[in-house]
Amino acid sequence: MIYTYLFLLLVFVVFLRPISTLVHELGHGIPALLLTEGKVTLYLGSYGDPQDSIKINIERLEVFFRKNPFHWKIGLCKMHDEKVSINNQIFVTLMGPIMSLVLALVVTYYVFFANLNDNFVALLFFFGISTYFDFFANIIPKRKPIELYDGTVTYNDGQLILDLLKYKSLPSEYEEAINLYNDKEFSKAGAIFNKLIVLNYKQDYIYRLAIAAYLNAHDYQKAKLVNEEFEKKNDKANFDTNDYNNSGLLKSYLKDFSEGLKDYEKSLKLNPDNSLAINNRGYTYNLMGEYEKAITDFDKAIELEPDHAYPYNNRGLAKIKLGKTEEGLRDIDKSMSLDKDNSYAHMNLGVYYFDIGDYARALEKFNLALELDENTYEIKERIAEAKEQLG
Repeated sequence: MIYTYLFLLLVFVVFLRPISTLVHELGHGIPALLLTEGKVTLYLGSYGDPQDSIKINIERLEVFFRKNPFHWKIGLCKMHDEKVSINNQIFVTLMGPIMSLVLALVVTYYVFFANLNDNFVALLFFFGISTYFDFFANIIPKRKPIELYDGTVTYNDGQLILDLLKYKSLPSEYEEAINLYNDKEFSKAGAIFNKLIVLNYKQDYIYRLAIAAYLNAHDYQKAKLVNEEFEKKNDKANFDTNDYNNSGLLKSYLKDFSEGLKDYEKSLKLNPDNSLAINNRGYTYNLMGEYEKAITDFDKAIELEPDHAYPYNNRGLAKIKLGKTEEGLRDIDKSMSLDKDNSYAHMNLGVYYFDIGDYARALEKFNLALELDENTYEIKERIAEAKEQLG
């Protein structure tokens, strides 16, 4: 008898429990395919980790099945459309728990009304309990964040629906701020997002948008004030890898290097492959004059994103400062080939000319960097230094 129960337990864990997760995620995925035009990705057995998984593509649907079915107690649905209406997001999120409930009701029917073998009924009974648990665990809102594979966080379906309903209740200024942000009117967008926070609209995404807007507007003091308030909210409980990266970057710009490095470490603890945090930490080491450490970070950032221009020009500067001039100039050339409008590549080339005493060429490069992006970090100070050397 004990072997029968062990066999039923094995069937439940290996076959039926994964079915419950699959039905739940398809409950998200199928409506997502119907309501959006982009790709939809389902992860069975992970929160977004494609590694050690079997990949299946069905037109716009992409599914990653974790090879070990014992991991299939969790899953994730990701829509790739950048703009999905709030109502559609609510519907897609709600359909996951609804499909779990539908499955639970079907199983309940067969347990109590179908003429089945007793052992099979017992198996279905426990499967039904499991599916009811899935429904309630997902539909009851929980503030505890769920950490995803990329270091960001999300919440269970109930909490996401609750947040989306609150999102719908936001005043018209929110949409105005979003439009300003998309039009690159970052300073105006940041002011409106900050106003909403003052008016007690303290959702995490509003803090994140305000900080991003002020960072893009190069208003680091205002970004710092919003970031500090966001840090105090829930004692950083909701900070994800990108939050720590942004916090570290604005502290680097404000020359608070030690605190910035701490934030990068926290960002990379959540996601060791966050190439932006790795590059920004290397950039901070450059500002501190610790070029060997900087190059280590830039090497890793380039390995992760070989087509990203900034790690190349940053590594180029570090190599030039260490006397590896030819290698450094090749890196800066590579950066320019990837992004001809990269103002930092031109500025770093200007630094090279400045260091060898060719102040006229340095000024030319600094002015070009200024023309490409007037907010290039400390570019006006570098222009002033070159002009001073030219008398």
